[in-house]
Amino acid sequence: MKYLALTLLWTICATAANWTDRKEYDLVLNIRAETSPQKRLGLLDQWKSEYPKSELGQARLELYLATYQALGDSPHTLSVAGEMLAAQPDNPVGAYWFTLLLPEEKSALPEQLAVGEKASRQLLADPKPAGGVESMAHRTLGWIHWQRSEYTQAEEEFQKCLQVNPTAAEISGWLGTVLATEQQPDKRVPALWQLARASAYQDSGALPDGLRRQFGEVLERLYTSYHGNSSGLDQLRTAAAAAPFPPVGFDIESVAAAALRKQDEELSRTNPQLLAWVRMRQKLEAPDGDKYFAETLHNSPLPKLKGVLIKADPPGKPNELTIGVIDPAQAEIVLKLTIEFPNDAAAGTVLEFEGAVDSFVKSPFALTVVSDPSKISGWPAAPPASQGEQK
Repeated sequence: MKYLALTLLWTICATAANWTDRKEYDLVLNIRAETSPQKRLGLLDQWKSEYPKSELGQARLELYLATYQALGDSPHTLSVAGEMLAAQPDNPVGAYWFTLLLPEEKSALPEQLAVGEKASRQLLADPKPAGGVESMAHRTLGWIHWQRSEYTQAEEEFQKCLQVNPTAAEISGWLGTVLATEQQPDKRVPALWQLARASAYQDSGALPDGLRRQFGEVLERLYTSYHGNSSGLDQLRTAAAAAPFPPVGFDIESVAAAALRKQDEELSRTNPQLLAWVRMRQKLEAPDGDKYFAETLHNSPLPKLKGVLIKADPPGKPNELTIGVIDPAQAEIVLKLTIEFPNDAAAGTVLEFEGAVDSFVKSPFALTVVSDPSKISGWPAAPPASQGEQK
């Protein structure tokens, strides 16, 4: 690709017959002979100015592109590649250079993103694209989606790029940034992995030291916020430097998960009944809670639990009790009694109970359990009957 424009122009110089005049022909021969890119650029400008409608306009654009590329002028190279595609949408040279350079554009316009997407997909349409071209096209497509805030599509393209080119630490940095930006719980650990790889990978394809430090600073801030401290960060860097993606099942404990673990450990020691209920309720409230209820709990015995009476219906001889277990003021379990109690109990009465699970509603949360007074302890005894009642 790099030398295609020059080769094409030299061929045209030898074979083309549709010159505007001899002067144009001689001018192009001078361009051909000029080895200095800067002087060649001046001659190209002269050619464009004197012969704006030359039949060799496409070849001239390719030579402009090669000259700007030799000068290291990426913005002008990108601009010329865009002109080539505007004049000839399926031009492979224009597609290649536009795809390669678009991510270097600091503030790309929407129309440039559209051209870049079409050019990248054109390159991928090749039945057997070279590895470098395939990786480059996915890189640019991911970047385009990122600029459009289309994070899911950006994530997919960056992952494809890393699958083709696992050493592209730049893409790990971009992917980690996109995953972090999405702020979804299931993407926080993958984001930390990619940021760790961008900052720690040092072989072929590694980022310059300055960029690695920048990604390292972002990693440390996000890791500490997520995990609570920096413990395990060095191990994460080492693991990420060795592989572009985390292994199946890889996890980093979050602050919230650590708090729940400590709470579970404390409850396991002090109140195993409550811990059993907490875990059960977490499963019921999970996305697959209805499936868990149907396959595991329905018509099964409920482990013995302790809770607080919130209300009893109907008054006088209740046969339905509403219980709070985790929070004494929040209804969680409804006990439906096969035999009514002969008397009331005050709200706030602590009860220990068991029974058979009958039904479940996720919102508002309510687990209905069938029980009877013989399986409930803590209910106050009925007051003795008055003498008048005895007679």
